[in-house]
Order: sequence, then C-alpha cells, then structure tokens
Amino acid sequence: MRTLKHMLWIGLFACFFVAGYATVILLLLHYTDARNTPITVSLIGAGVASVTGILVLFKDIVWKFIYRPRLIIHYLPYDKRDCHTTTFRNQITHEITAKAHYFRLRVENTDWSTAEDVEFNLESVKRFENGQFVFDTDFMPLRLFWSFWREKRYEISIPIGAYRHCDFGFVIEPSAIKPPLPPKEDDNLLFWFDVFSRPNTGRTSLLPGKYQVTVSASGKNVKGTSKTIKLDWRGLWDDSIKVMLEKSLITK
Repeated sequence: MRTLKHMLWIGLFACFFVAGYATVILLLLHYTDARNTPITVSLIGAGVASVTGILVLFKDIVWKFIYRPRLIIHYLPYDKRDCHTTTFRNQITHEITAKAHYFRLRVENTDWSTAEDVEFNLESVKRFENGQFVFDTDFMPLRLFWSFWREKRYEISIPIGAYRHCDFGFVIEPSAIKPPLPPKEDDNLLFWFDVFSRPNTGRTSLLPGKYQVTVSASGKNVKGTSKTIKLDWRGLWDDSIKVMLEKSLITK
C-alpha cells in the first residue's frame, strides 16, 4: 500500500511534467509561424527551459510532500513491551518506594523518510456523564514522556519503519509507603498520566469512570496525527497487570 501510494504520486508528478512541456510546445506552434523554423525552434527551446526551471523550483517541495513521514499511534495493552509492572525508586538511596503498573503507546513511522523532532501530547479528556461524553476542562494539553528518553530529550527522531514507546500513564499500588505521587484520592485509586511538567492547576490523573482520551504526535517534517483511546477505569488494584487489564482498566 505504501509503495502504491508513492508510485501514484510520482506518476501524477510525471504527468504534470509532460503536460507542462506539451502545453508550451502546442501554444508556441499555434501562435508562431511554423514556416520560420529557426524562430519556432528557439521559442520552443526557451519555453521548455522555462517549464523545466519552474518544475525544478517546485521539485523539492513536491518531493518532501510525497515522502513526508506518516505516523501511526498504537495501543497494544496485551503486549508486555507496552504494559508492564515496574517499581519506583528513591534516586539517592535506590530504595523501592512503590510498585506500579505502566501503560505505553507506540508511535510508528510507516513511510520512507525519518520523522524528525517528534513530540507526543495529551490533547484532551472527555468524561462520560449523563449518558454522553463531555470535555473535562480540568485537563489541559500537556506533553507526555518518551520512554527511556526522559533524562535526555523531549523530542526524538523515528527512523523509517521503526516505532518508539511513549509513557502514557501508570497506576501506583494503594499500599505504597513512600510513593512519588498519591495512589488514591478520596479513597479512589488514581490513573496518572505521565506528563511533564505537572501544572499547579487542573488535573493529570483520572478518578474511576469512563473516558475518551485523545493523544497526538507531531514533528518538524511530519503531518500531525491523533488517536482517541476509550478507557473504562474502574479503580481496582491487582498485583497482576493481566488481571488489571481484564477487570480494572478496560480499553478500546
């Protein structure tokens, strides 16, 4: 499919190329004296050169459009690389402070050039209320962390045909002694989005409920893409992440 798309674009560009030359030649033959061969040949040559110059001028723009990276966001909850159990540690003593289930998303580059300076964002949250999903204005657009890159940079490159993980969110065990964030609010277990930095106003965690969470990926040379994930967060903890995904954090 990817090859077919590029062949179609290249074929279309070639058609414009030929059509430009043909149009110039036909117009010159129509408006010039065909019996005056040297002048006609000179004019055709000048016209062809002009068309060539115009096409060369726009070639790079057209080529960048054809080969612009295309990003796709995936959520694969039953793949251990995407959803796993881990621990939080004290950065000084390395003491384990809490156990947590982490949930990641994949951003895949499906096209023929490297996607540069890609960032990943939490765009919006809708909460199910009174029989419909409504925007939760307590959430603002915030950038999410790339997995394994948080100490180095916040925008990364994604090579052709590769993907990178983004830390979507996590749930902390309710019995944690020194958690980095509170596991509960009003005795309700929280789902925390892994954003930076956390604002002083608004929310970055979900109370139990049904949600539609929209995330997006964009970069310097790519067209932005988004994905809406439906979450049924029931606020139940289990040491098994498999059980959590089956009974507490149900996604579509």
